[in-house]
Amino acid sequence: MTEPAQIPPPAAGAERRRFRRIGARLEGRLVFAGVDTECLIHDMSVTGAVVEVSPLPALGAELALEVPGVGFARGRAMRYPEDGLVGIALDVPEARRDRIADRLILAAFRSPPLPD
Repeated sequence: MTEPAQIPPPAAGAERRRFRRIGARLEGRLVFAGVDTECLIHDMSVTGAVVEVSPLPALGAELALEVPGVGFARGRAMRYPEDGLVGIALDVPEARRDRIADRLILAAFRSPPLPD
């Protein structure tokens, strides 16, 4: 009997995300701690997003992110990658992940990120 193939560990600094991050400029809505405001989503995956919003939610705050044409997800503010941006960890049920991923790709084609 042959040995099963070994999967090498990821290289240092390699991408370790389970879901592909899609770069876009999607308009959305963010709701947290009594605040309901429009936001701009810079990139997003099924399990996370980087969002431009004012005011910024407190780190650890529970929130809800709505992206027209993609859907609605609950999450938590995790980090501030740059001024005016918040990194969000999204809690998307396993059963909805593939459908959300497909919708994200379509939305990104409609609203691609601006060139650097």
